Amino acid sequence: MGDSKELKIPVNKLVEFEPEALGLLEPHFQKVAKSLTGLPQSQIRERLNEAVSEFDGDTVTDKAFRASLLILRDYVDSGYFPLKQDERVVLAPLLEAGNLTEEGRRQSLQKFYRQARTNALREPGQRKALTRSLATVVKSDYRADGCIAELSEGPPELELNVAQQGERRMLWRAVRSTWSMTPDASAPGREVSILLTDRRFPDTPLGVAQFRNVVPEIRCRDSWLGLTSRSADGGPGGFVDRLGTGPDAQERLRSTSNTLVKLLSAVNPIGLREDLDLKGGKAQAEALQKDAAKYRAAYNDARKNKQGEDAKLLLAQTKRAETAAELSLGLAGIDECLKAADPVALLRASLPTRRLVDAGLRKIWHYHMGFVALEMSVCGAAPPFGPVRAGKLAAAVAGSEVVLSAWGRDRPLGQIAATVYKPEVRDLIPNPGPLVVFTSGLYPGHSSQYNRASSGGRRWVRIGETRGFGSFHVAADTIDAIDSYNTASDGYSHITRTFGEGASARFRAIGKALSALGLPDLRRHDTRRPLYALPLVADPGAVLLGWESGGNVTGATEYELAQQWWDRWVRARSGDLAGVARRTPDLVDELAGLLRELGPDDTVLGDEPTDEPAHEQLALAL
Repeated sequence: MGDSKELKIPVNKLVEFEPEALGLLEPHFQKVAKSLTGLPQSQIRERLNEAVSEFDGDTVTDKAFRASLLILRDYVDSGYFPLKQDERVVLAPLLEAGNLTEEGRRQSLQKFYRQARTNALREPGQRKALTRSLATVVKSDYRADGCIAELSEGPPELELNVAQQGERRMLWRAVRSTWSMTPDASAPGREVSILLTDRRFPDTPLGVAQFRNVVPEIRCRDSWLGLTSRSADGGPGGFVDRLGTGPDAQERLRSTSNTLVKLLSAVNPIGLREDLDLKGGKAQAEALQKDAAKYRAAYNDARKNKQGEDAKLLLAQTKRAETAAELSLGLAGIDECLKAADPVALLRASLPTRRLVDAGLRKIWHYHMGFVALEMSVCGAAPPFGPVRAGKLAAAVAGSEVVLSAWGRDRPLGQIAATVYKPEVRDLIPNPGPLVVFTSGLYPGHSSQYNRASSGGRRWVRIGETRGFGSFHVAADTIDAIDSYNTASDGYSHITRTFGEGASARFRAIGKALSALGLPDLRRHDTRRPLYALPLVADPGAVLLGWESGGNVTGATEYELAQQWWDRWVRARSGDLAGVARRTPDLVDELAGLLRELGPDDTVLGDEPTDEPAHEQLALAL
């Protein structure tokens, strides 16, 4: 992995792990932590599981103890090594080792992701789903060898199946199960799943893709669009840079201001103070923020008292007041820019002004994002078609007419927007339809399928990298322990899937427990992931900011995508690539291997103790 068997971790990279709220169990936690000394990673995991099983108490302290140990175990699965220093427990991130090679880092990441998948397959029902997937493939007319033979001679007769239910969905899930990611699961928002096949072999998946609503607040993406005035590094950039490159910054500012005014005029007035000034302003924003805080407090009380209808109304009023406040702040910031002799220079120099502008830009993005942007959350080849570069074909699907039609060009307002805004908002600011597709590599070295990939006349471009947050690596039993602790410590569950409460109840529940226990944020996986965009128009950001018109995008046909892919990526080496694919385990082999890895009765067989000198002989470089 490195230049020696010893991984050297800089001291300043160590993370303290000292749970609070353990009370009389604090000495026992320290005893468990001490017992981990000298164990390889796999045995550390088993020791922590044993320590959890030894406690079946039902007090808040017992629940805090169990949650803390399981969180520690998930840190170990994510590549952290626990060390006992004096009376402290610290976590050493193995991926931060100064002598870890890039190949070693890539292999370690792949291992950690596979462990996250194995953990997830322990969730209730997942093993049965995996068994059903294998049965579906075995009973079908699955012919990987025949499909490989045809691909060595020419492009596939590509068919893009919208796999939402039935046998197509089962085949989609079968492919998805083979990846080092958590299993397929429902999520809030829109979803379009695509199964790639050759019409001559309809039961033999070539690859899969899935498209979902984008998530907010990814800085390098928002900066690329110009929907934040910050750069990817946090300084001035994005919207500021776009103003600086245009011929008339004042005209562009007025166009964006006009968009903010239209949105503010369309906010549903129910529950808001009368006669909102469409010029916005900080004073109006402050008053609206006070209203929002008042509504939020009343909403929490209504939920605690199980007053469902009152809670729903109060939450809607909260969201309307918050939206109107941020639009008012955005208008105040743009007004400051319009009054400046050099608005670009003002924005670069003034952080307060950038923050005002960002409040408005954020609302523009939140209004549009469900219509205009797609997140390619799943993309890749099905076994054994990786060697024939079917991942490139899956990446090309993003700009297809099948995907854009399935996503929809004139969709209705989402649940939150329909509550915050009046229906006529769609007349004031029409939906331009799909403008851009985003995706990210799973981890560094796992994104080559997007490099130089194209979709008809459009090309994927790398727009930066993100070091993000997520909960995919948090195991099912950890989530159960966290939920139990949260409920016991509060007396009722604060975290729900209620409209307007924010994305991912699971994500928020983890954060609440980590905060209460005083533990480092397990949700931050600290893996730099390359971020890519497939623009469907020349400049998606300019359309959203009101600077250009756009929309009416037509996607590439299946025939065009297949021919372009085969000519570019397969033709020159078709025989060699097909030969490698024939020697690669197929979908049946991969699914059967996963079931063997889980073992009988959901017992993992593949996690037996091994000699891991790099982990046992950890050195701390001062």
